[in-house]
Amino acid sequence: MSSTPVTPADSPHRKHWAWKLGIGLVLFALIWTVLLGWWLPRWARGQVESVATQALGTPVTLASLSVQPWTLTVSLNDLKVGPPKAELLQLPAAQVQLSLESIWRLAPVVRRITLEQPQVWVERQSAEHFNFTDIAKRLQSGSSQPAKDPARFAVYNIRINNGLVRYSDRVLQQEHRIEALNVGVPFVSNLPSFVSVDVQPLLEARVDGSPLRVSGRTLPFSEGLRSTLDLNWRDVDVAHWMLAAKPFMPLSAMVSVAKGRLDTHLTVSFEERKPPAAAALTIRGGLKVSGVDLGWPAGGVQGRWSSLDIEGIDASPLARQVKIGSVALAGLQVDAKDRPAVAAKPVVALDKPDKVAVSSSLEAPWAWSVDKVRLDATALQAEAPGGGALPKLGPVSLRIDGLNSNKQAAPAALTLAATDAHGGQFNVSGVVSPMLPQATLKVSVSKLQPAPWLAALGKAVPLPLQVLSGELAVSTELQADAQALSLLNGQLQLTGLKTKAAKAKAKATDHVDLAGLDVQGLEARVGLAPTATGLQSLTVASVTFDKLDAQATRDPQGQWMMQPAPGASSDAPVKPAKAQAAPLIKVGELRCKLCKVQVDDQSVMPAARLSLHQADLGLKNLSSDLTQVMGFDLSGLGQSNGRVKLIGDVRVQPLRVNSQLAIAGLDLTAFQSYIAPYLNVALVSAKTDVHGKLSLEAAPGKDPQALNARYQGRFALTDLRTQDSVNQADFLRWRSLALVGLDVNWKAGALNADLGRIALNDFYGRLIINPNGKLNLSDLVKHEAGAETKSLTTPQATPAAAPPAAAPVAANATASSASAPSPSSPAMAGMNLRWQGIKLSKGRVDFTDNFIKPNYSARLTQVEGDVSAVASSKPEPATVKISGAVDDSAPLLITGQLHPLGPRLYTDIQGSAKGIELTRLTPYAGRYAGYAIEKGTLSVTVHYKVDNGKLEAENHIFLDQLTFGDKVDSPDATSLPVQFAVSLLKNSRGEIDVSLPVSGSLDDPQFSVGGIVWRVVVNLLTKAVTAPFSLLMGGGQDELGFVPFEPGDDDLSDIARQRLDTLVTKLTDRPTVKLEATGRADPAIDEEGLRQRHVVSLMRQAKAKGSEQSLASVTIAPQERDQWLIAAYKAADTKKPRNLVGLAKTLPPAEMEALLKAAAPVDQASLMTLANRRGDRVKAYLATKLSPERVLLTASKVGTDKLPDDKGPNTRVQFALK
Repeated sequence: MSSTPVTPADSPHRKHWAWKLGIGLVLFALIWTVLLGWWLPRWARGQVESVATQALGTPVTLASLSVQPWTLTVSLNDLKVGPPKAELLQLPAAQVQLSLESIWRLAPVVRRITLEQPQVWVERQSAEHFNFTDIAKRLQSGSSQPAKDPARFAVYNIRINNGLVRYSDRVLQQEHRIEALNVGVPFVSNLPSFVSVDVQPLLEARVDGSPLRVSGRTLPFSEGLRSTLDLNWRDVDVAHWMLAAKPFMPLSAMVSVAKGRLDTHLTVSFEERKPPAAAALTIRGGLKVSGVDLGWPAGGVQGRWSSLDIEGIDASPLARQVKIGSVALAGLQVDAKDRPAVAAKPVVALDKPDKVAVSSSLEAPWAWSVDKVRLDATALQAEAPGGGALPKLGPVSLRIDGLNSNKQAAPAALTLAATDAHGGQFNVSGVVSPMLPQATLKVSVSKLQPAPWLAALGKAVPLPLQVLSGELAVSTELQADAQALSLLNGQLQLTGLKTKAAKAKAKATDHVDLAGLDVQGLEARVGLAPTATGLQSLTVASVTFDKLDAQATRDPQGQWMMQPAPGASSDAPVKPAKAQAAPLIKVGELRCKLCKVQVDDQSVMPAARLSLHQADLGLKNLSSDLTQVMGFDLSGLGQSNGRVKLIGDVRVQPLRVNSQLAIAGLDLTAFQSYIAPYLNVALVSAKTDVHGKLSLEAAPGKDPQALNARYQGRFALTDLRTQDSVNQADFLRWRSLALVGLDVNWKAGALNADLGRIALNDFYGRLIINPNGKLNLSDLVKHEAGAETKSLTTPQATPAAAPPAAAPVAANATASSASAPSPSSPAMAGMNLRWQGIKLSKGRVDFTDNFIKPNYSARLTQVEGDVSAVASSKPEPATVKISGAVDDSAPLLITGQLHPLGPRLYTDIQGSAKGIELTRLTPYAGRYAGYAIEKGTLSVTVHYKVDNGKLEAENHIFLDQLTFGDKVDSPDATSLPVQFAVSLLKNSRGEIDVSLPVSGSLDDPQFSVGGIVWRVVVNLLTKAVTAPFSLLMGGGQDELGFVPFEPGDDDLSDIARQRLDTLVTKLTDRPTVKLEATGRADPAIDEEGLRQRHVVSLMRQAKAKGSEQSLASVTIAPQERDQWLIAAYKAADTKKPRNLVGLAKTLPPAEMEALLKAAAPVDQASLMTLANRRGDRVKAYLATKLSPERVLLTASKVGTDKLPDDKGPNTRVQFALK
């Protein structure tokens, strides 16, 4: 081996650089030593005190600080934090040695930390304030924005020698001390650094006088160091330590432990590996907590267990991994009371920063697994909200195998079995994957008595019913994940259910009993996602109720006895929930077999009872989707065992109902209490029979309440009986009213109704005219609901202001309705009405008129009749034939044609009644005629025809042996001569035969048939005064009131003789009537007639003288008139015109006749003589045919004074009847 020789030229050069390097190193060492060893400690000591005091807000003092620059060791002496004599921290000495590795790690790497005799004093000054609370708040408030990345560091060889921790609690008056504290920690690091470790794991202290030692060891290995710590605590008093930790626990989580022992056998391993490998920390072993008795005051929970064993622990905290072999909890007992929630509140109230630091790189989640979980509880007792005690559960067994946080791992197997105090059994089995999360479980409940469970919930959730007995069984499969909980293949059976109303004041009989409830095919889905929570769907294949028996009572205030009292309302505003789609609910079939429902309604008077028993109800395809069609069928017995049967289907939106109805013998009297406030009659009995098809459908348009409806079939009311609500007298009754072939269709606001064949059998009605002149039918409906009840069968007081003058018209208008049909209103516009026929049988109507005094009563009996078909769309009228009897003796017959449904009313009706006893009409005769009736009968025949709004009627009245009795003093009696009129109308056989024509317009708003008839009667009586002879003739002939004469003549003409003969005939038939005759002469007419008669008399005298004939037999023929006029002129002793020689001139016949007339002796006396002769002539003629005493002559009259305006000649004999 050879070396390169050093040349002389190189040697000085190298020495020069060696000398420079040496000087540089010396200078660097000097500067390094001066700066770090002398200047830095002096500068840093003051900075530490100043900065720390300002940062902590409390005095910080440091006696000395030194730095060993070549070992990078910092020594602190006598560090104090806190006010004098109340220091929170005292540190007599401390050493910290740094590593040069910090430079290239860019993070602090500490080789060693040694704390000598540190003393820490913690004082709890109040419930929420400690002696360090202000320091903590100051640090939080002055903290800068958090770093984006977590701090990186490595600390090795940590020692605490002879430390002291003193805790003083002024609130609880407690003092705790940890003395002789020696701690050795090999390292704490999150860096892949490697520093030699010479500290063994150690924890040694005296805790409140109790020694504690935890030791370990650190072993070198090829890649680093491994430290092992054995932690074996035995028989640790858990209650003591929990009491010490109590001040640091939030109120809501504060747990009080009365007793308990802790045993641990844990091995903690630290592994420091050479870079780049990371350090490792593992914890292995197990622990046991036994004999625990604890309480959670905030939650009202008391618990205890015999042992809690956790074995097979294998945890790597730095790797975030935990494995547990088994967890076994035995002898668990829990007693949970209902307590109000307590807000979590830490003892030390430290201000929280406004923003929470979030690491930009999310840490990996913990990986964990538990091979076995075993829980065995002997008793689980809890209180429901409100304080009710739930049944005790026990024993309870829970088994879970294979819990794992790995989402790919097989799901864990779970089984749960529990029994309650009443024998109810709960079983759950299946698999769960908590990290997915997913679960598939089979759940079964058997022999469960719901009564004690529901009783416990009753205080918090008022239930309408109190369950007395019953047994419940449930089986189903549950599938759950993070989005939803699904229930599959569910079944439920409830047997022997007995309940009663929960309210104390409820009626003792209120209940819901059930022999059995069977629910099959139950499936449901409940959303669990934040955006879709709650029930999403519910499907049930079938629900069957067996022998349901329900009875409910409604109290006088309208509240249901089983209805729970409303809970106290909260004034806090309720935040509206986010709108979600309504869940879809479907029930394939619901059935109720042999069910019974009874409702007692005390809100009406008297209390009503509605019932349905032996009922079978079926519903198919029930759905919350209201557009679906649901089928239904119902059969059962209602009131009085009336049969009810319904079959059909219904759709709610849009509404459509199609059903078949079959109701037979259903008692309707149960509804009397509901109609009583509106009617003045009481429904004593009524049954209904309905057999047909009913359909309802929502009408197109915007009105949701507009309906189209149609009923086809039969409708009947049977055994109807109504009574006066005041005196219980019968008002209306019938055996049956049936409408067969009924077809009523209401569509688009128009009615199309076929009433079919109508039959009314064995009926009775009470018709009364009240003292105020109104029919009792007008008071059938109360004018206001709840108004005072009026009697419909007894007289009502006449209103004080009722005008008596109007009474006769009202009374007669009503009375006339017995013999004439009232003009009905035509069918309403837009209606198509018809019927196929009407049949009346066995009818009776009692009529009483209380308007007159004394009262009038009559009975219409044996009513039978038929009315043929009629339709508003066809012009053909119905044929009418109705028969009956008045008071069982006078036959009544009504025949003809009737069309009340056309556009205008049409009638052509004939009616007749024979042999009605007039003595029954004495009240009417006394009030309106002023006389009582002693005897007589009435027969009437009417013919009423209404066509095109015009009424034409004939009322033929036949009175036989009408005899008036005593006069009646009545303010309403007519002043017309009733007796005289009767005498004029009555013939020699005692008969009165009168026809009263009636006409009018139905368009007149004042039209009244009765009013028209009454006016005709009044006119008839008026004629007895104004036109008695017209009345005598029974019509419009008034010529018999006088006998005409030629002017100036007193001879009876042929016409006069005919009139007198007719008058004699009428008077002969009316023997009680007398005739007065008055001769009349009119100067304006008779004076000329007398003069003419004087000329004729002279002519007759001249002829009788010339022909020697008797004057009485002489007549003047027209051809010889001039001859005898000249003879009469010559023979007359009168002043005549003469010629020049004094002889009478020959004049024309007219001038001669004029001179003779002028010379006639006519004066007042001659006129009176003429009137007397006329009267004499008439009496002489009548005396030959009538008794002379029946013809009376009155004083003759000259002139026209008091002559009637009858358009007859004034030259007459005037007659008057007496």
